[in-house]
Amino acid sequence: MSSNWVLTEDEAMELLALLITSARIQLEEPAHYGPLRLLTATERLSGMIVERASDSSREFLQGNIDTIPDMHMTMADREAYRARLDELCRAVAQCLLRSSSLEGVE
Repeated sequence: MSSNWVLTEDEAMELLALLITSARIQLEEPAHYGPLRLLTATERLSGMIVERASDSSREFLQGNIDTIPDMHMTMADREAYRARLDELCRAVAQCLLRSSSLEGVE
């Protein structure tokens, strides 16, 4: 795994601010907004790193993160939303396996 930085300090602080303020507002919001806030942070982080990411990470980001805005529209259908989140989890797991020495290990 590369040790190259993919975030500037300003980008990291922006992401931290988003996460911290999202945690605070979550106290008053409905519980189902939690995943929405995490996906919003995912979109922001992806936009910050996509051009500096490794090839395998960039492939994952470009192939999957663009689907997140559409996921927001399916929040009312909990089963469809859960299925889309499951697909995204599988995709990130596959990306991590490809970039690690674990790919092909059973």
